[in-house]
Amino acid sequence: MIEKICIPAFAELSEFASTSAGGKVIFASDDFFATCENMIADSDPIFIADKYTEFGKWMDGWETRRKRMAGHDWCILKLATKCVVRGLLVDTAFFTGNYAPKYSIQAACLTPEEEALLPERD
Repeated sequence: MIEKICIPAFAELSEFASTSAGGKVIFASDDFFATCENMIADSDPIFIADKYTEFGKWMDGWETRRKRMAGHDWCILKLATKCVVRGLLVDTAFFTGNYAPKYSIQAACLTPEEEALLPERD
């Protein structure tokens, strides 16, 4: 039997976070294992079993170090244009056992003066 997949209505809308759309990472609290830019890449994530970096297993996503203190890892993404966010896809494919059990999103429309106060990406 083929299971019916329900696609949310927002999936038919325009997307403004990816690098091809003009989205970019402004800040990430930690990029130790895998860079935050992977999160907004234009391609679906992949898994390569025997690929490693100097930091450990290569992962096609954003992967930070384990926290040894209170708090959460977080990032600031700049969307390609002003828009209303109607949906969000968080794909933790291939992150088995080391993915965030929850996430939250906050949005703001900044003036150029406010945006100038944001930290610069290394």
